[in-house]
Amino acid sequence: MVYDVILPAVPFIGGYLVTYGLYKFNVIRKSVHVNLWNMILFLAFLISGIAGFILVVLLEMGITLPVSQPLLYWHVELGVTLVLVTAFHIYNYWKSARTMFVSAKRRSQNKT
Repeated sequence: MVYDVILPAVPFIGGYLVTYGLYKFNVIRKSVHVNLWNMILFLAFLISGIAGFILVVLLEMGITLPVSQPLLYWHVELGVTLVLVTAFHIYNYWKSARTMFVSAKRRSQNKT
């Protein structure tokens, strides 16, 4: 099966850049942009994860359904796209995102 990377990524990255531009030009607040994309990322990862779980269950049970190949295709496509959007998101908001990766004690030591 051949997977596309560009085709499914364009709407996500385009939408991200549009809302980021709206935030940069003070049309929307930063919190609206961040919360919108946090929700989109959450829902997309949830959908991709559920699709992956269904595929694993079907595989383990030896069941092949007509929907298995399209579900696998879109699971992979969505996963690749989400990696790209997540990379944009973490890069743009590294200062707030690093709180997930660096302990509070270490952050306070770096400030002094």
